[in-house]
Amino acid sequence: MPEKKIKDFTVEDVITGFFVVRKKDIREYTRGHYLSAEIGDNTGRINAVNWEPDQFCLAELEEGMVVKVRGTVGEYRNKLQLNIARIRLATDDEYQIENILPHSKQSNDERKARILSLTEKIENSYIKALAESFWTDELFFDRFLSAPAGKLWHHAYIGGLSEHSANLAELALRVSVGYEFLNKDILIFGGLFHDIGKMDTYTTDMVIDFTDEGRLVDHICIADSWIVEHAKKIENFPDKLLMKLRHIVLSHQGEYSTPVVPKIPEAFVIYYCDEIDSKMGGLERIRERQGGKGWSEYIKLLGRYVYFGEGEE
Repeated sequence: MPEKKIKDFTVEDVITGFFVVRKKDIREYTRGHYLSAEIGDNTGRINAVNWEPDQFCLAELEEGMVVKVRGTVGEYRNKLQLNIARIRLATDDEYQIENILPHSKQSNDERKARILSLTEKIENSYIKALAESFWTDELFFDRFLSAPAGKLWHHAYIGGLSEHSANLAELALRVSVGYEFLNKDILIFGGLFHDIGKMDTYTTDMVIDFTDEGRLVDHICIADSWIVEHAKKIENFPDKLLMKLRHIVLSHQGEYSTPVVPKIPEAFVIYYCDEIDSKMGGLERIRERQGGKGWSEYIKLLGRYVYFGEGEE
């Protein structure tokens, strides 16, 4: 029988499957030590405990390992919890990475086609040349297509960065229909490249986590440096145009952890469209996790509960 996925777990399910260890902690209680962990697959994550951990759990188990687990689903403080009976390290031939890390629902080819189609719409020769200078680098483009856009909140899965970037560029173009003074080429570039620095911000070695550069430099500064570097290789690239493109990237988070706030019309559009797509991406993940209906748990990032209705009529 196929392994049951975390999103489908219910109380009293007896589970045998392969999961990645996202968090690990050895804690004390009256009878000695126990394992408290968080494990995940490509559909979600769940807290897990092992009340009688063996030497593997105590000394060898590490975050990022893929393990084979047998246990029973219970409930603790109104949340599902897996009570582990047995756990061991999985061998490479026992699992597929696609079943461990979440992936975009769109294929690489679909996302690549969207990116190239949007680039083709750019009319300004300098902006198009700058965009194409990234995509003609096959190694860069492959990394872009496989990178996540976040660690936990929005588009936090393999391929999430390219999906989010295409969403944002397309959304910005739809907004521009009502405002003829907006420069569509700048909007497309801003949508596609505002988050490219996230390629070096996150690592995807079994779990999505920050790199040292991601924490110390951040994706905005990384993206800005790449754009400047590529523009220098294009003969006579206009300084003022480059300044606007840099501003789009540097200001895309509005007033939150950003070097500069939006100060040109296109920057406002990219900021608000980024807010829309990131929020919808996060809410889609939460909605799917609870079957598309009812109230969510309290969402700290939004400071509220969210209601998804009663499901399909």
